[in-house]
Amino acid sequence: MKKLRITLGLQLLVFAAWGGWLLSSRSTASPEFYLETVPVDPRDLLSGTFVALTYKISAPEPCRRLLGARSFAQLYVKLEEGLLAAPTPAGPVKLYEATDCAERPGDGQWAKAGVQGGTGGAPRANYGIERFFLNENDPRKNARSGSVVAKVKLGRRNTLVLLDLVEKL
Repeated sequence: MKKLRITLGLQLLVFAAWGGWLLSSRSTASPEFYLETVPVDPRDLLSGTFVALTYKISAPEPCRRLLGARSFAQLYVKLEEGLLAAPTPAGPVKLYEATDCAERPGDGQWAKAGVQGGTGGAPRANYGIERFFLNENDPRKNARSGSVVAKVKLGRRNTLVLLDLVEKL
């Protein structure tokens, strides 16, 4: 009986530590910014209620030369405020775009991306923010990628953290 209590206590401790780590990754001191989404079909009945997203920065133009020269498991994409703005209910928001790619991050806002594809198609950058899970009653559950902008920020180790989806007008 004592071993069972110790085992259950350790499991609770591990899950509490993991939850604390996940919550603290959203509270990093990096600025929040917006990314433009592009259309994709968001239907998957087995994964629950979510919106499937893809981004313009998933096929970054500055990375084509780097990806064509070598094969990488991951790379870093520099994100800077672009010229475009998206109209939202709270007013227009500036959209960020990919301006550079490298094997290691430099100065500025660099997002870590995994590289997918490359055989038969152009390699794409995967940032780990391609799904946004929602409550079953959330009206955004029927939003299509392209009709929303993603509010994101840089988390620990240059990973992107998806904070919210904001509908475009």
